[in-house]
Amino acid sequence: MTEITVRPMNVKDITQAVNIHKRVIREGLSQDLDYEITELFVSFIKKTPKTCLVAEINNNVAGFIIGVIKEWGFGVERSGWIEMIEVDPKIMGKGVGKSLGEALIKYFTDEGIKEVYTSVKWDSGDLIAFFKSIGFDKSNFINLEYKSD
Repeated sequence: MTEITVRPMNVKDITQAVNIHKRVIREGLSQDLDYEITELFVSFIKKTPKTCLVAEINNNVAGFIIGVIKEWGFGVERSGWIEMIEVDPKIMGKGVGKSLGEALIKYFTDEGIKEVYTSVKWDSGDLIAFFKSIGFDKSNFINLEYKSD
């Protein structure tokens, strides 16, 4: 079995995380988008370092998860939110995502958080199955969208 180590993300991990993101979305990022995603990671590391994690296999970043704790919002008590989770497509199915999800949920519960949320597109069956495998189910939220012309 492959040994997976989960730890807080640091700035040295960002290049590997961006490369995983590129492989997951299966398209190249323009230099502007490459810069924006890099800045997004830097921002999360600075603001929420304990909820921004990477999984390593053989000292290489194999995946990452970014979460936040929200103290407010639409009638919900203090809650945890998974904003993003990605695993290198070459090693999906090896427990990396599960290790990341379980580590972040443990952190949230250790902080006294009883509810953790995420948002998934309705037709992302593989992602829905993943979240169900780590204990998620449908919530009472309905996502609403506004599209401008």
